[in-house]
Amino acid sequence: MTETPLRSGLSADVEPGTFRHVSRVFFDELDPMGVLHNARYAVHVERATAAFFESNGFTWEASIEDNPDKFHVVRRFEVDLELPYLGTGPLNVDLWLDHLGTTSLRYGFRCAGPQGQPHASGLRSVVKINPKTLRPEPWTDRWREAHLAVLGPARAAG
Repeated sequence: MTETPLRSGLSADVEPGTFRHVSRVFFDELDPMGVLHNARYAVHVERATAAFFESNGFTWEASIEDNPDKFHVVRRFEVDLELPYLGTGPLNVDLWLDHLGTTSLRYGFRCAGPQGQPHASGLRSVVKINPKTLRPEPWTDRWREAHLAVLGPARAAG
């Protein structure tokens, strides 16, 4: 069996301002029918988000002082399930910037099979918080610039 190499980054076959991460679906993520369990889409979107951060120099190992934007929490995760993903293999997870606020941001995402068949889409909202007060605080300029440079301006439906 030949495995598809996993990769992340900007890709020629996606819309500009979209970051693609190829995530691997494993056997233990399947339900008894051999379908990717609905709760696992959030994990694959999380992996894509982490890959985006890492590819832009935001590492989880860095201290809060060196990377204050890593201290954020998920506020909302919405998913529309479209076509069941059967079995194991590569899952393309595309991310784009849907909204960038002062203390929050919302990613749009799409999960598709290797031939482009749509499996799920939705939104993932996060809020940056202060590690001491746990209250919202603004993103740093570095964070904002990385998001705008790679993902471009927000493309939320008006």
